Amino acid sequence: MFQEKIAQYYARLGRNQRKIADFLTQQYHEAAFINAFALSKRLEVDPATVTRFAQRLGYAGYPELLCEIQTMVKKELRVAYNPPVEAADEEGLFMQALAQERENLGRAMTHVRGETVSAVVVALRAARNVYVVAQGLAKGPAEMFVSQLRFLLGIPAQLVAAEQLGAPMSLSTLAEPDVVVGVSLSALHDDTAQILRLARSRGAKTIGLATSHTSPTASTADLIIVCPGESTTGIPSVAPLTAVLAALFQVIALQEPEKLSSLEQGLQRNLNWLLEDKGEKRVQEAEILRQF
Repeated sequence: MFQEKIAQYYARLGRNQRKIADFLTQQYHEAAFINAFALSKRLEVDPATVTRFAQRLGYAGYPELLCEIQTMVKKELRVAYNPPVEAADEEGLFMQALAQERENLGRAMTHVRGETVSAVVVALRAARNVYVVAQGLAKGPAEMFVSQLRFLLGIPAQLVAAEQLGAPMSLSTLAEPDVVVGVSLSALHDDTAQILRLARSRGAKTIGLATSHTSPTASTADLIIVCPGESTTGIPSVAPLTAVLAALFQVIALQEPEKLSSLEQGLQRNLNWLLEDKGEKRVQEAEILRQF
């Protein structure tokens, strides 16, 4: 596939060819509908550079590369509108698992209410402290969310393991200005729900992210966002929960433009120092994300 070929040659491409490579890998749905001349205008490069780029990857010219991009987009559309055929081989099982995750995310988007998201974001931004309570498989996504809030936005967030005796100690100073987020994949025995009940008794605002509206965590929290966790194995999937937490972080971050700007500037300074220390060329602001 063209993405693998681009990855193989990327380090040896020139600046303008990298612009083409970035566009084709990141925005290939748009690229599928424009020819070489339109692409060159879109990226402000010479049309000959587009042709040479395709040839560098082993294609006779850009039309052959474009054909492969269009074939992949068509395949994605077929998968989106037609469920994968059940098969016992690895590809069939893989496609079934991805289809289940897509269904989970679709259900999460259907269940969410705008006023709930707004209330959750307002509560998190205004909190004196944010405690994210999780147990089992939910601790991974919860830890990611805490790290993003704490280290990227400076929000005082802390992860609390629900099933440990340390939870009461972590919440010993809990009070009304605080927010407790319960993250749970369990529909039965749920220690997270118990911690949320404790938080409510202390006057704290509670937010629940759970697999259904009827789970103990959902039944306990003041605000609830449903993250369906069905999977082909029967083991709850963390993908929808991870996606919902990532989306919440992005909404909060976009409402903190000064913090985002400061973070970006600090990231660029540190990245350029590291590059210069290795004797490499500094990067511009638009090229920061590509370094990761």
